[in-house]
Amino acid sequence: MNSKINAIVASGNDDAHDKARQFDNGELIAPNMGMTLTTKVNADHVTYASDNGVRRLAHNMPEKTAVCIEGLLESGMAMVGRTNAPAMSMRFHTDNELHGETLNPHGQHISSGGSSGGAAAAVAAGLCHVAQGNDVGGSIRWPAYCNGVIGLRPTIGRMVTGGTNATLRGWSAANMATNGPIARTMQDLESAFIAMNKPNWADPFWVPVPLEFPLPSTPIKKVALVTTDSLGLHPAVVSTLREAGRHLSDAGYIVEEVSPPMLDELFQLWTTIGSVDINFGLIPLLSATNDPGLSEVYEDWSPAFSDDTGAGFMKAHMMRDLIIRSWNEFFIEFPLAVLPGFAEPMMRRGQDREGNGAMLKVAELGRYMLNIPALGIPTMSFPMGQYSGAPIGVQIAAHTWREDLIIKAGYALENLRGIVTPIDPQW
Repeated sequence: MNSKINAIVASGNDDAHDKARQFDNGELIAPNMGMTLTTKVNADHVTYASDNGVRRLAHNMPEKTAVCIEGLLESGMAMVGRTNAPAMSMRFHTDNELHGETLNPHGQHISSGGSSGGAAAAVAAGLCHVAQGNDVGGSIRWPAYCNGVIGLRPTIGRMVTGGTNATLRGWSAANMATNGPIARTMQDLESAFIAMNKPNWADPFWVPVPLEFPLPSTPIKKVALVTTDSLGLHPAVVSTLREAGRHLSDAGYIVEEVSPPMLDELFQLWTTIGSVDINFGLIPLLSATNDPGLSEVYEDWSPAFSDDTGAGFMKAHMMRDLIIRSWNEFFIEFPLAVLPGFAEPMMRRGQDREGNGAMLKVAELGRYMLNIPALGIPTMSFPMGQYSGAPIGVQIAAHTWREDLIIKAGYALENLRGIVTPIDPQW
């Protein structure tokens, strides 16, 4: 199976066998025994290289395991392998010079997504129950969408983030990146989400927030369904959103077609706030990274990162503050929002390298995936079936710390649509 899709690029069988031995000998009693786990090549996991899909990092061995991975392992999950990602985990499609390309088990013509493309493809193909992923611009939710599985991006501060060594991080990595789970079922996703919430006071961004809160005063089941914006959505995307709305309505939610405020400003936020990091952090590393795909994508995308001045960075922060406050007001009336995943039903394999302007177009089509991290709010990608043979789905967003509302809505959709089952590669 994995030989067809190249999702797992380093075996964890020794760890899995050791966990099985502990279970058989009665040495391990934990809530998630029997579940299998993969971890991503950019996350620190002792005895595995943190190579981030880059040749020169192929032997970059961590000294500590990331806290969220420790939580998953301590919950009883058995490690079965490391999953692929694009170089530096900075593309919408998973391919790199070190490990090669990950294929989507639903079809070779469909992108596996990125950057947690190997993670989502492994889950979709049944190679594991849960995959650890991370997300700074869609990297959990987008590959989950592409592969027809569930991916949860938690609130910033919910999960411990960053490497285990005290190294310099750019603003985007420190303030927008988070770990999160990918799974086929809501039960597996929720189990992983709980396990990943392991405390770590050494992380300056971690917040000891409870997993659930009292119900808001507004009816908990009021949902905003976003079916239109100024840039336009494919009819199949709109149809899928309305199908999700009907399912939620059948489950007792109050669904209204209404959009959050300042969408046009939101659609520019990730690139404006990230211009400094991209131009002074990533771009100078491209030569040493030596990954033609990554270099080509960022050469094409570079016009979007045009204002890297101090004044531009300050203006972007001011706009971010205004959008967050506006969305918080919106969430008082609508505790949940159902958003598009992609403006078209699917992304073609390697579409971000199809020529001049290709990545600019992909970023526009993925505007909801890309820009949500700048707000720091929790969002989940949920599969709604297929369109022309490719997975299609929606996103569910809520106010910061309200993953509990998103998870309840996920269960409601799953109860009506059914559980996602593993898929054999379609070739």
